[in-house]
Amino acid sequence: MAYSSRTGKRPDELASKSSHSFIINDEEVRSFLENCEYPKSAEEVELDKSLVIKVQYPDENPIEYIIAMDGGYATIPVKKTFPSSLITFFQFGEIFLNTEDLNNISEMPFISRESISALKDLERSKLVLPTKNVSYNSSITLTHSVRRTIYDYFRRKGDEKNNLLSTTHWLIFNLFDQPVDSFNLTTCPNCEEKNQNILRANFNSEYTTNCPECNGILYLTDCFRLHEVIDDELGAGGILGYLVNLIEQINIIHTIKYIKETQPKFLDKFFFIKDGPLAFFGQTANMHKHVRKLCNYLFRNHNLFLAGLEKSGAFVEHADEIKNLLEPGEALLLNNKHIYSYILPGPSDNPEPYAHTSYYSSKIIFKSRDERVYVITLPVENENIVLNPQKTDFKNLDIILWNIEKLRCDMYDNSIVPVALANKLISLSSHPSSSILEKFARKHTK
Repeated sequence: MAYSSRTGKRPDELASKSSHSFIINDEEVRSFLENCEYPKSAEEVELDKSLVIKVQYPDENPIEYIIAMDGGYATIPVKKTFPSSLITFFQFGEIFLNTEDLNNISEMPFISRESISALKDLERSKLVLPTKNVSYNSSITLTHSVRRTIYDYFRRKGDEKNNLLSTTHWLIFNLFDQPVDSFNLTTCPNCEEKNQNILRANFNSEYTTNCPECNGILYLTDCFRLHEVIDDELGAGGILGYLVNLIEQINIIHTIKYIKETQPKFLDKFFFIKDGPLAFFGQTANMHKHVRKLCNYLFRNHNLFLAGLEKSGAFVEHADEIKNLLEPGEALLLNNKHIYSYILPGPSDNPEPYAHTSYYSSKIIFKSRDERVYVITLPVENENIVLNPQKTDFKNLDIILWNIEKLRCDMYDNSIVPVALANKLISLSSHPSSSILEKFARKHTK
């Protein structure tokens, strides 16, 4: 790592102009490169025709309302001098669309500003997270500051009787179906005792309890295990992506819970769309089991239209590579063999289903009738279907793919209206958003 100038009196250390020759001439490096394999090009891909399905477009659309969820964040330095301090601003948006309005707009020769405004019924929420060398609410450590900040956000989002805390409690204790009495806390954030059995009955009305070992306070939000990857010296930067993905999905579940408890018959009319796959990553991955149970319950007792759309990554790049192998109106169900033969490194006969420890969904590549290509994840009942997927394993598949086709958007490649609008309305740009937020944060920080 090179030296950098702090005062400007001495120059920055520059990298060597010739050190690359030692790498080029190293036999071990050459041998390593010769043993590397890379994803196959379209000419080398052979589609298993049993995995290619033809979409059966329905005569009528049961979907009347669409809710899309997206989130974004920007990390800002509030103190640049040593020791530096960072905070992160999050913004989440849940956009509500009426399919009738969308249908009317699609028939217009010109889309007016008033027409677009009718679509943008957006609910925003904000979160400010201490990220490095920041203490919140007189907390002892950065870890405790982050824990309290996340707990406070979940407590504020919603009303007293129906907030994100009550939704999380409802989800992890399976209160929608057959309640369970406890959950396993892998590590106590206070004493670091392993595998604590946290009882539902011990939570108070504020959704806090105490560690059975050290009696330290536990927040319900500690079930997400984010405290395990926070370093009090290096910061909480490692949890930011996990946290935004988590909150996006908990917000969707919060809305589903509200509809189920107030107007359950309307669940059949809503289509929920998440920007990104239906999965939980890193320390939050344990949540996928709870959400899978919820989806299965809704499929059995109500109905559920839910999809995650991916905009980037290996699967999106692969979809673009093989788009000419699919006919318009066809979808490719992705199984282990295809994923590990053409997209990701790994044995194609892997008996472990792809991402079975984090996904409660499976992936599909869909080519619409206007030849746009989408990578979509849909909830599935059984994680093992990724080994041998069938069309019947995907509930409401034809209706969901038809609605995604109807939501096409020309703003970006293979985009859809609700996700493009949500991202446009809540994303935080590097410039000028970051510089403005930096000045704002410094002004209001003690």
